[in-house]
Amino acid sequence: MASSRGGLTIADRVIEKTASQILKALPGIGGTKSGLFGLGSSADLGSRPSVDVTLSGRSCTLDVELGLQYPSPITEATESVRRRLSTDVEALTGVAVHQVDITVKWLKPNASGSGQTVRNLQ
Repeated sequence: MASSRGGLTIADRVIEKTASQILKALPGIGGTKSGLFGLGSSADLGSRPSVDVTLSGRSCTLDVELGLQYPSPITEATESVRRRLSTDVEALTGVAVHQVDITVKWLKPNASGSGQTVRNLQ
């Protein structure tokens, strides 16, 4: 009987990991690799971006901190990230994404640029 079946609860942490893995798979998007005790952190295109989730019933808000490979059009890149997260998170978890807030923390030049360093935006 349907009335005797249990329910499904998805934890915030599952959505966070799902969203950060989606972002890690995108080219030119990265996170911050932390050093010992948070000291010596560095921009890394191979790291997962940070995602915090606020879950409300069957919908959520995502707060994303990421870095971008430079040069790239920041507005286009962030809009693409919003669309991808909204579509993929809902498809994979069944939780609708109500809003995606994005903070671009750093820009990392292409590897072809010699002697260039990461520019932190804060």
